[in-house]
Amino acid sequence: MSKPYLNDGQLSGKRYSRLFVSPVVGLVLGLVGVMSNNAVARGVAEPITPASRMPHDSKAFTQGFIIDDDGHWYESTGLYGHSQLRRVAPASGHALQRRALARRYFGEGLARFDDRLYQLTWKAGQVFVYDRATFARLDSHEYTGQGWGLARCGHQLVMSDGSDTLVFRRPDDFSATQRLPVRWNGQPVSQLNELETINGMIWANQWHTNRLLIIDPGTGRVVAVRSADALAAEQPDTADVFNGIAYDANADRVYVTGKQWAWVYTLGPDASQLGVDQRTSERCIAGR
Repeated sequence: MSKPYLNDGQLSGKRYSRLFVSPVVGLVLGLVGVMSNNAVARGVAEPITPASRMPHDSKAFTQGFIIDDDGHWYESTGLYGHSQLRRVAPASGHALQRRALARRYFGEGLARFDDRLYQLTWKAGQVFVYDRATFARLDSHEYTGQGWGLARCGHQLVMSDGSDTLVFRRPDDFSATQRLPVRWNGQPVSQLNELETINGMIWANQWHTNRLLIIDPGTGRVVAVRSADALAAEQPDTADVFNGIAYDANADRVYVTGKQWAWVYTLGPDASQLGVDQRTSERCIAGR
């Protein structure tokens, strides 16, 4: 079972904020979340069957997870005072390279665009841009609202903010170009979290669930749902929620993990094709 208590007795920032919401507001937000989650629950969430697993740093509060064209693994980790950008060793999960964020920043989603890494922050309204090789900070941009998940989508970036709407952004100045409401059976699906694009589809974790959502980038429709309940059950009591999707395009392999999980899981060889036959747009295919 996942516990709310994390490193150094801290609470997950998102969980902590929920504890101090007024009862009326909390009830309203809770009902909205239940309605949105129930929209997904009405579909069939087939279980994820991993092909293998590898060690993961169980102290890493994973917020973003990517693999570049050279096979290097990167993570963005969260929590105030613990947030980092990391390059990690796949075989051990140990950090090979780190860059710490200032204590006032809570690290969030991570994306690569060419030789730059983009790291979101939760409430600071800042995205930091780094050199992929050296982790030197090259730039930063401001945005409105919260930052949750981030992924490359063709010539743009796609971002989640915990709502039911994805935002497409320019990589040069991070300005918003378009918004995409996400729907399942015609109903909004909120709390969209970590993102990845795989064969032109948008994959998303949904906070407070063990679900993977496969989203058509043209319509915003959820076309497939997978459950990681069995994977979550293998984690230590100190683990937090399912969050982390990475795609190795060269090996055509999908990997998933969670916040302070003990393992990274390799999905089966056909996982990358999920929902591709229902794609209505090529906007998230590199080079298109």
